[in-house]
Amino acid sequence: MSLLAITYLVIALIGLAFLALTVLIGEIADIFDVGDDGIGPFNGKVIAVALTAFGATGLLMTFFRVPVLWGALAAAGSGLAFGLAAWLLVALLYRQQATTEFSLRDLLGRTGEVTVPIAADHPGYVVISGPTGTRQYLARSSRGIPIPAGQLVRVSSLAGTVLLVEPLQPATLVEGPDARGETR
Repeated sequence: MSLLAITYLVIALIGLAFLALTVLIGEIADIFDVGDDGIGPFNGKVIAVALTAFGATGLLMTFFRVPVLWGALAAAGSGLAFGLAAWLLVALLYRQQATTEFSLRDLLGRTGEVTVPIAADHPGYVVISGPTGTRQYLARSSRGIPIPAGQLVRVSSLAGTVLLVEPLQPATLVEGPDARGETR
């Protein structure tokens, strides 16, 4: 086996070992990943696939006695093509993952229903369907007035983790799903 073939074999094995490690114990080279919110081209899995493809293609080219320059070009092209394919596939899989990222600020302006009455000076509870499902939140009246259970309210602001709500008047109701998803 020629020195060139051994070099390509070592590169392919390093890429394969690196890929196995990133799959088994997580992202090793995430310090090279330049993607802020997603997968970048320097993701460990992408680099590992590109190295493996480069080494394997170069090894095949030496086995079939392709001239060194053409073999190196084929290996580089293969590494780039497989790296690009891996990047696109890993990025697609990353985007498909569900996120539970949520902020109470996402509830501002949303409509909910009072489930535990809100007294003028004491909090109650409001049910709101949000991006992460239907949840119950601690709420106070933004106007300092009591709000009975069953009343539809709109989130007007926040006080820490407590929602400040105001009752909806019948004239401001719009057709569509309420906090429980029922159409009114």
